Amino acid sequence: MLAEAGRILLAGVHGLDTTSREEFIACAKALAGKCDVLVVAGGDGSLSDIINAVDTKERPIAFIPLGSGNAMGHALNLRGSIAEVAMRIKEGRIREFDLIQCDERRLAFMASIGLEGAVIKQRDAYKAKGASGFVAYLAAFLTVYFIRYQGVAARIHADGEIIETHSLLSLMITKQPYYGYGLKVMPGAKLDDRRLHVRVLHTGWVASLVGGASSLTLGNRAGLYRSGERVSVALERPLLMQADGDVAWGAKEFHFKVLPSVLRLKA
Repeated sequence: MLAEAGRILLAGVHGLDTTSREEFIACAKALAGKCDVLVVAGGDGSLSDIINAVDTKERPIAFIPLGSGNAMGHALNLRGSIAEVAMRIKEGRIREFDLIQCDERRLAFMASIGLEGAVIKQRDAYKAKGASGFVAYLAAFLTVYFIRYQGVAARIHADGEIIETHSLLSLMITKQPYYGYGLKVMPGAKLDDRRLHVRVLHTGWVASLVGGASSLTLGNRAGLYRSGERVSVALERPLLMQADGDVAWGAKEFHFKVLPSVLRLKA
C-alpha cells in the first residue's frame, strides 16, 4: 500500500514490522537522524506519537493519513489517494505550525476534557471486541452520552477570564478545526495563528444535537467560544483528557498553553 508512496518520495518504507507503540516510536527516532523529512503514515495518534518523540524543529515531518478519523488529514486538506498525498508532499513546502502544551507533559494539536475521553475509552473497548471505525465511535458516544456521563462543576481560566459552569460536558482546546470524521468543531481555528481555540459545552441534548449537526456543515456554533494563549481548568472531580484521539490521563486540574511555530511540517 505504501510502496508507491515510497517510489514517489524516493524513500524506504520502515516500521511495518513493529508490534507496539514503543517499537514504532523507537523506529521513528532512529530514522529521524537519517532523513531530510520524516514521513509518518498512520492515524492522528501515530502522528501525535512522532510529534512527541521527534524534535520537528530539527527534523521536519510529513503526514500520510491512514486512520479512520483523520482530523489532521482534514485540517491539512490531504485528500485523495496515498500516491496523490505523496506527490503533494514531494512538491510541497515546509510550513511552521503551533502546538498545544498539555500540563508540560505532552504536545497535541487537539485536546479535550470530559465527554470525549470517556467516549474514546469506551470506543477502544468496543474495538477490542471487533467493532471498527465510525461504528465503534458512534456506539461508544451513544452509550456514554445517554447512559454514563454526568456533567461536573468546573472553573476555567482563559487568558485571565474566568468561566464557571455546574454542568460541563466538554472543554475543547484545539489548534485546528476538526475532530475525527470531518466534524468541524472549531471552525475559526488555524494551525499557525498562535492562539488556542477553546469551546465550553454544557450538558443538554438539544445543544448537543445542534452542535453535532452544524459540525457536519458550516461548523459547530454551540457552546461558549474563547481564544487565548493559556487555558486552565479546575474540576470538582477527576475527568479524562483526550489528546489527538487517544486517552491521555485523568486529573482534577489541567493547564494548557500555545507553543508557536514548533511543528515544522511539509505539505
